[in-house]
Amino acid sequence: MRMRTTITWLLMCSLLVAAPARAQQVHIASAAAMRQAVTDKIDRDEANRRAITTVLHRPDVRAMAERMGLGVERADAAVRSLDSADLERLAGPARAAEANLAGGSNTIVISTTTLLLLLILVVLLVK
Repeated sequence: MRMRTTITWLLMCSLLVAAPARAQQVHIASAAAMRQAVTDKIDRDEANRRAITTVLHRPDVRAMAERMGLGVERADAAVRSLDSADLERLAGPARAAEANLAGGSNTIVISTTTLLLLLILVVLLVK
């Protein structure tokens, strides 16, 4: 009986000593790499957010939104609350619309459609 108790205590002590040793294992990604990944994600989200708000703040887009009864301020507030996936999805059409509108193109049928979709998506995502 005494032998069994001694073996049990030795086994428990060895497990207690081994637990902190396992906790010190090296991670796959270093802390610097994880910080950089988070910083890159934040920068990408901010760039996407800027692309969308740049289009929303154009005078012609504001005028079109007012004619449709949509508030650009409300859409702008919605953009601030979008997650990364939604920002990524809306930033592509916003950049395309900005490129077409900034170029002074007189034929902006696709851009107008894109802007309408962009405004509608933002308003729907808020609701």
